[in-house]
Amino acid sequence: MYKELNGTKSSPKFRRTSSQICPAPDVELLEAVLKNETDKIRRIILSNRHLLSHIYTPEYNKTVLLIACSEDGVEAKTVKTLLNLGANPRDFSETDGWEALHFAAYKTDSEILNVLLEKNPGDVNTTAKGSNALHILIRHGNAESEEFLKCAELLIKKGINVNLGDANNVSPILCAAKKGYKHIIKLMLDVSVVPVDLDTHQLRGKTARNVIISQNLYDGILPPPVDNSSIDGKEILFSYVKAGNEDAFVNFENGHIRDFADCVDSTSTLLQVCCERGLDKAVLHLLQNGADPNRNTCKNILLPIEIAAENGNSKIFETLIEWENIKIPSTVLISLLKYIDDDCNSKYQCYKLLMRKIKKQSETRPDEVSAILNHEDNSSNTPLHYAIRYADKEIIRELLDLGASLGAKNKYGVMPIQDIEPEALEKHLDNCVSFDMQNKKIDKEDFAVTFVYRSLIPPYVRSKSDGYVDDIEAASFNVNINRELVAETEVISYMSKASEFKHLLKHPVIVSFLFMKWLRIQWLFWTNLIFYILFSLSLVVYIFAHYTNFSNEEKSVIHNIFIQISYAILVLSFLLLLFREVFQICVAPKKYFKNFENYIEIILIVLTGMIIFVKSPSDDLRKQLSSLSILLAAFELVLMLGQHPYFSTNVVMFRTVSFNFFRFLIWYSLLIIAFALSFYILFTTDNNGEPTTRVNQTDQGEDNLFNNPGKSVFKTVIMLTGEFDAGSINFETFPVTSKIIFALFIFMIAIILLNLLNGLAVSDTQMIKNDAELVGHIARAQHIRYVESMLVGNIIPVNVLKKINNFCCCLPMPDHWKCKITQVLAKDACLFPKYLNYELVFYPNKSGLISLPGVNKGKTWSICKSCAACTAIYLDRDTIRRTNNIVEAKRNEKVKREDCQLGKIEYEINELKKKMDSLLRYLEDNGNF
Repeated sequence: MYKELNGTKSSPKFRRTSSQICPAPDVELLEAVLKNETDKIRRIILSNRHLLSHIYTPEYNKTVLLIACSEDGVEAKTVKTLLNLGANPRDFSETDGWEALHFAAYKTDSEILNVLLEKNPGDVNTTAKGSNALHILIRHGNAESEEFLKCAELLIKKGINVNLGDANNVSPILCAAKKGYKHIIKLMLDVSVVPVDLDTHQLRGKTARNVIISQNLYDGILPPPVDNSSIDGKEILFSYVKAGNEDAFVNFENGHIRDFADCVDSTSTLLQVCCERGLDKAVLHLLQNGADPNRNTCKNILLPIEIAAENGNSKIFETLIEWENIKIPSTVLISLLKYIDDDCNSKYQCYKLLMRKIKKQSETRPDEVSAILNHEDNSSNTPLHYAIRYADKEIIRELLDLGASLGAKNKYGVMPIQDIEPEALEKHLDNCVSFDMQNKKIDKEDFAVTFVYRSLIPPYVRSKSDGYVDDIEAASFNVNINRELVAETEVISYMSKASEFKHLLKHPVIVSFLFMKWLRIQWLFWTNLIFYILFSLSLVVYIFAHYTNFSNEEKSVIHNIFIQISYAILVLSFLLLLFREVFQICVAPKKYFKNFENYIEIILIVLTGMIIFVKSPSDDLRKQLSSLSILLAAFELVLMLGQHPYFSTNVVMFRTVSFNFFRFLIWYSLLIIAFALSFYILFTTDNNGEPTTRVNQTDQGEDNLFNNPGKSVFKTVIMLTGEFDAGSINFETFPVTSKIIFALFIFMIAIILLNLLNGLAVSDTQMIKNDAELVGHIARAQHIRYVESMLVGNIIPVNVLKKINNFCCCLPMPDHWKCKITQVLAKDACLFPKYLNYELVFYPNKSGLISLPGVNKGKTWSICKSCAACTAIYLDRDTIRRTNNIVEAKRNEKVKREDCQLGKIEYEINELKKKMDSLLRYLEDNGNF
């Protein structure tokens, strides 16, 4: 029962949300409703109209009116107040589809029922999953209550349909007969304004008349059977459908049911019910009589084709999908793929029918097809998410080739590329290399190859103003609409970090994409580099010209002017550097603090700020700040140069060797510290302060390098480089022990450990050199992704605003409050959809010359249009070679396929010839010629 499932008759539940200082308006309204405080209800709703449609989750999952109609203790005056303030009695619970009238019947409250029916008397016959309020009252109402008969009489007098069959074709009178409610049956027979039919609706062969007779509920006196002609034709058709009687349905009124083709039983259309029950003949009959295949109801929002897809009824699905003017919702593909491995072929057959329809549109309307292929469900999963999980490789490849995005994220942040097999992805990338298969002369200069990038780009989020329609037939929006920019390199960035996908970065499709992306953002790199060089030079010049006070001589006028200019440039560049770092922190704080390079920049900003703004520092502080800042500035400049593809391999080599060196050194640091402490114990002074380890007794001014643990560790680390200075160490105090430990140090640390670390460095260097091309692609992909995330990201920390709003509801912050100040820069950095139409054309036989779509014939795109040297773009030789290999492999595969097909045809011709020869011989032997 409902109260057992949802707790509608349990004690009131209160919860505070959205605020820690003052109660939220929705909480106050719920409390007022449960306490029947009508004045307070009126005051809250008049200032917060939206609360009438607010869903109270997770305790109730209902609107406030439904709660009032279902909770014990809520009076009719409260319900009346809510209705007068504009509450919608047709709102329904998503759990079971019940409306206010159904909850009131379940609650068995005649006063609330009367209030609802007085407000909207036409709602008496509204149904939830086929059951009206009288069904619910008889099944779930409190039959022992005095209100039970009052509720039944009220509903019957208001004209409720006592003959309505529910989902199981059971009418209220049959339900009352099964329960043994004799007084309810009498009310129906005596009071009902609708003729009572005791025989039409049945359950397991038992009609209401049979049950009444068997239980002797009405003193053996029954009214005569009702003539079906007096019953509405709509009810008869629905009863046929619910009983599964297709023949009777088709033959009703000699097949002329055009007037009833779109009838509704307040829950579903006739066509929807036929699709739910799998009645393919009835579906075809309704369509032929003018039923609208695109119609649904507010309670059953699924279109007929969606119902057929969910049930896997391929016959009905084929009938609907081929019908004229059918709309194909984007949810159909997901519902098919989600359970494509459940049953034996029905979902797969529906899928093939749908894909046949989609493929017809893919060449002329790719954006509409992309909208279906990248449609998201409630979990933000796309069809490709489910295909990778449940479907075979052929379906996955088919979706990718049509434009399903590998970068669509679900609500858990998972992209399809994270679950796809590398072999399937490589095969798809090969399919992204397209060319004219009929062109046999691939060695000609005008032979063109096209790279298709659609599957690598995350799907665009279209706003409501874009006019987006969820079906490929009805959608007609402009392909040049303003879409929000997306992170175009997110998929490739993931590939660069996943070991199983890294080798695919050499694929021509990926290389060409990174190449074109770099051309779009390289101006930003050069601008940043020039700005940073200016900052570094001004810092060094200012330090040596003025800050470190190397000379106390009086400075000339030109020298002072030079100092002032360098100081002004340093301050300006410092402020720009500070703004750049703050901007990056606001846009992507997690990503910013995961980058080691950013910590160097933070320390450099602090040191430079002290140099600029700390007044009258000491000479010692000046020199320390100057040395550290120059070193960090140079270090950062080297790392920044590594962002360029030409220098990326060298910087990656430096980073990798340094990281591995320090990682292994940390493992052996225990031994180094142990030797340092041993040297401290053996070579320090005694307890009386007498020197026991000093060798050079004549040189009393020289400090003992082992007279404390700190110095001992420092000296031991220096000894790692081979600077032992053994002559200055006294082995006389402990001649045997000290020499043995010192010899162990030389053997284990100086010989074994250092050679091990050098060998690791050589090995890493050689490995990086061997994979220099791949390393360069990885570095380029990650740098482009970082720059792109900064440009596309949001500068306003929306999460902070939401937390402020959660802390105090008196300061509402709109969820859509976003400020993207880098939109202009982001548009210049993005390739799609304004710049490229998801593809790139180039000529491998013209040294890899690139020709972009939308450019006049005979002209090529250029970065700098002022000089002839910049009027063409070429791909590198390795990319051209790999592209030619893919083209040759695809052509060979086509030839083999054609040869195989030709061989099959020849075999069938030979077999047919043999049969004809045998037939001729048989006819000759029998004398027919």
